[in-house]
Amino acid sequence: MAVAAPAATPTMFETLRWTAPGAELAALTSQPAACPVFGLQDAALVDAGQALFNSPALLGGQAAKAGLNCASCHVNGRDNAHFLLSGVSDQPGTADVTNSFFSAARGNGRFDPIIIPDLAVPGKVSRDPAAGALEPFIRMLIVEEFSGREPTAAMLAALGAYIRAIRLCPGDGARFVAHGLRDQLSLVNAALTGAADMAERGETQTARALIAAARHQLGLVSERYAGPALAPERAQLLGASRALQRLGDQPITKTVFADAARRWHNDFDAKLAKRLLKQEPQSLYNSRNLGFVALQRDNR
Repeated sequence: MAVAAPAATPTMFETLRWTAPGAELAALTSQPAACPVFGLQDAALVDAGQALFNSPALLGGQAAKAGLNCASCHVNGRDNAHFLLSGVSDQPGTADVTNSFFSAARGNGRFDPIIIPDLAVPGKVSRDPAAGALEPFIRMLIVEEFSGREPTAAMLAALGAYIRAIRLCPGDGARFVAHGLRDQLSLVNAALTGAADMAERGETQTARALIAAARHQLGLVSERYAGPALAPERAQLLGASRALQRLGDQPITKTVFADAARRWHNDFDAKLAKRLLKQEPQSLYNSRNLGFVALQRDNR
């Protein structure tokens, strides 16, 4: 198997902005295992929630500027034992969620990081749909804790559906599993499926947010296709992202937008996704190739 040549310049991966020193390789190549349960919920709604959960556009303020999203702390809906952000964490796997870095309104003037919870384990907020407690709690996190824009009711319903679907795997024996290109492509799929569904429901703001979520995932894929040999793939990813931007900027009517989203999705799956999968061994999804790249880190 061919190994990619060294990248022309050191590569910065977004996730390393909040990854503890020494955990770079683990953060880039593995993720906590999760076995979501979709049977009792609207699958398209769960898809939309998963895509939003992985999108920085959902949050606001400094968190969004840093590229943080819900999944930064809750990787694959679980927890992130490698999360470490200066001024926010005191040790890996912790975060001070009442820090003024995230929200002046919620800042309590104390440095009091807590262990990041695993969302596959029931917490202090009831997830029983009948209780109606989860969606208001999610809204509070977005708006008050992270200074995000007011989410739509559809966004909250989607996020609630995804969080309710997260489960431990049977026996939880495989605590960590590999992270690769297919995981990123799955999130693109979730975003486009959700965007088409939301457009048909008349939820235009949520549909646009899901287009932004898909574009974010394309950017993360592009990070991994570094070096001159993979320049054609990066160019095609940029073209695909721009096509999505044009789609999101156009007036959204239910059927027209949904059909356009599905056409983009089908074309992407039939062409570029297949090409990316073929070239994955030469990309920086292949852990063997990461040894050739200086893992440049932001100043913390």
